[in-house]
Amino acid sequence: MSLGSSSREFNFGAGNPDPGVFPARELGAAAQQVLSRLGKELAHYPDPRGVPALRSVAAERFERNHGLRPARPGDSVILEEFEYSGTIRVFKQFGLQLVGVPLDEHGMRMDALADVLERQDRIGKRPAFIYTTSSYQNPTGTTLPGDRRARLLELARQYCLPIVEDDTYGDISYEPLRELPIYALAKPGEVMYIGSFSKILGPGVRLGFFIAPESISGRLMPWKTDGGTSELSQLIAAEYFKDNLWQHVEEGRAAVKRKRNLLLDALESELGRTAGIHWSRPDGGLFVWRRTTSRTPPARHSMPAARTCPTCGWRSAGSPPRTSPTAFACWPNASARRCPLASGRADAEPVRSYSRPRATETRRARRSSVM
Repeated sequence: MSLGSSSREFNFGAGNPDPGVFPARELGAAAQQVLSRLGKELAHYPDPRGVPALRSVAAERFERNHGLRPARPGDSVILEEFEYSGTIRVFKQFGLQLVGVPLDEHGMRMDALADVLERQDRIGKRPAFIYTTSSYQNPTGTTLPGDRRARLLELARQYCLPIVEDDTYGDISYEPLRELPIYALAKPGEVMYIGSFSKILGPGVRLGFFIAPESISGRLMPWKTDGGTSELSQLIAAEYFKDNLWQHVEEGRAAVKRKRNLLLDALESELGRTAGIHWSRPDGGLFVWRRTTSRTPPARHSMPAARTCPTCGWRSAGSPPRTSPTAFACWPNASARRCPLASGRADAEPVRSYSRPRATETRRARRSSVM
């Protein structure tokens, strides 16, 4: 889409945060501080666990907001029926089998999960773990309510399965009331918690973390495939977050909420009287999930947007043709108004025919490792 003098085309399928709140100047100042303070120390290989300063930020973030064995080829993993394609791609690389659980407007259905676990048990195939994006899931934007989180823990205990909780979008909450992470409800060793700084700053930062006991994190380190996370990137992020973390998070939340409201208003204006089309109204995250119960495919409803924005029209990635995600945070306000029908490109994939990695038992962590 062209907006004013810009000729940039926008991808409404990518879950990027609002670039308008990216702290370029402040990160530049943080980089100067780090380089002047550490200098030649950065010439060495980084600690594979991540720098202590950024691990402390990760621990602060988690506190404020509220045996494992490596997976083997052929292992199965339980997860939401629709999943971020990057996650699926990584799990496929390890030769792991994905078992999808149907969702509704409140996330993974616990009755369906119980059926899946019973079926797996009946055929003698013990899953490696249950993987869930508990809050503002990509691509559906759904959030598990408290009763489902409790039930998920019950089922995991019943079948002696660890849970891997991906809370990548947990900071992007539009409302003050939030569900506690499953990790906070669990006993030591039941849940491994994953978080990210990429949705606070931007995907280009490439920084995330997990919270797990030292005994587990030490055994996971050899499975890192990047040779060690950039120490300079970690130190710059830690320097900036030292004084700006919560102000930046609040600014980002407010900016994304405004764009969500614009998109919802545009959808209501354009499609509110169209029978058989429904969309989610998420309380956080970066996605609105649109579905249709009519025989007209979403591509037909997306045509006005596709003409305005050729690259952000509907593209199926193997998912059912009557569903589609729309990511809205990264683009100017005018995009939310002018492309209300634009659909995601290839980030939403069903998990039925794919494979994924495995974990082991988990314990409540007092430390975090940056990935």
